[in-house]
Amino acid sequence: MATTGVLILLLLLAPTPFLAAADFCDNVKAVGAALSKNASSSPVNFATSTFGQAPDVVYALALCLGDGPVGSACGDCISNWFAQLNQTQCNKVGANYGGCIVVYGASADILAAPSNATGGYGDNTPPFQDWNIRNVTTGDVPRIVNLTRELLVGTAAMAATTTPKLYATGVMDMERVTTYPNVYSLAQCTPDLSADDCSACLLRLLGMVNSTMALRMGGQMGVTRCYFRYEASHFYGAQPMLSLPSSPPGTTPTRTKRRSMLWVIPVAVVPLAAAAFFFFICYCRRLKRQRKVSRGAHSLEWQGKNSDFSLFEFEQLLEATNNFSEESKLGQGGFGAVYKGQLADGSEIAVKRLASHSGQGFIEFKNEVQLIAKLQHTNLVRLLGCCSQEEEKILVYEYLPNKSLDFFIFDEKRRALLDWTKLLAIIEGVAHGLLYLHKHSRLLVIHRDLKPSNILLDSE
Repeated sequence: MATTGVLILLLLLAPTPFLAAADFCDNVKAVGAALSKNASSSPVNFATSTFGQAPDVVYALALCLGDGPVGSACGDCISNWFAQLNQTQCNKVGANYGGCIVVYGASADILAAPSNATGGYGDNTPPFQDWNIRNVTTGDVPRIVNLTRELLVGTAAMAATTTPKLYATGVMDMERVTTYPNVYSLAQCTPDLSADDCSACLLRLLGMVNSTMALRMGGQMGVTRCYFRYEASHFYGAQPMLSLPSSPPGTTPTRTKRRSMLWVIPVAVVPLAAAAFFFFICYCRRLKRQRKVSRGAHSLEWQGKNSDFSLFEFEQLLEATNNFSEESKLGQGGFGAVYKGQLADGSEIAVKRLASHSGQGFIEFKNEVQLIAKLQHTNLVRLLGCCSQEEEKILVYEYLPNKSLDFFIFDEKRRALLDWTKLLAIIEGVAHGLLYLHKHSRLLVIHRDLKPSNILLDSE
């Protein structure tokens, strides 16, 4: 491990949490036991807990979803999640969004009231999100997307006013309006929120769903205080509490009126439909040509800058990371997750998938990537390429197999693997990387987030 890589955090990875000391981990296990017991006996299957003394105090909350386990089964869900945590190491912050939501950390903000009704412990809390890899491609796609959005907003509104659980489910009867399966939804807040705070939290999450994610056939998002999910299948057991679209009020038309309408509709609608269809075909062809020209221009700009820089297809990275599976996940940062991947030629890569709420357009993304690509040094993690496809913005880095420095220095057994010779080599590598960034690179870069979790170790 003589050579180290200093990770530049312009785009790659928001800091992964520090690994904690043993006392903190013992407190995490204790708080898990308390949450399991208290949530299982709670009528709303919700509990908060604090355990330990500073500086190792742990704050936590747990909530079993309305469609999930109840009573002792809720407690089992919570205890089983804590049981799978490393017994000698644990992160300073941890979260789970499954049948039960569990969040713990070293900050009391976790148990504080939502800041400005965001539902998280900070206005910029990155949400948990998991999206179906399949897109809506059949039927009236814009209408399906709008109806799904209408369902989620309606379900969120019902959850905010359904006490005491602040939980609701819904269904959009797509078969009444288009040729698409019915869409089912679920929304829930922690029951200690007010109706206004619950509504604001859920609407904030829905506001993060961009145009690309809105095309997905299903997905789920959550922060500390609220959560929603939707699928084109009935994923919960009970009957939906909300059914859309609701039947319009009014009397049933008489047979005479219905017979008259049968003549009016064909005469009035058919010519309009034919004209609309003609213009739609022309518009689609024009849009397709524009996209092709635009995509070609972007590709030429990328390729002309750096011959060592590669453009990856989104499908290629899906295959390399096994559809961005949890098993391939290396870490989660404030701006997205990092996954281990393997290309078709067998080479291993680290794939940084920027979160949908990062707010960058193609031009901003391109400019920042080109800036990082110009920084080349033996002690800097090398950027191999990127992928920009609609709202998907992904960076591909070289993969360093020995993880980060904190993986070793905060573990008593692994710490023994780093003798003074190796530690000195790591120190020198960090110093050389910083000296290059601060003084010798073509672009002056000030690294303002140097920490053990951002120092990666190679195979040597």
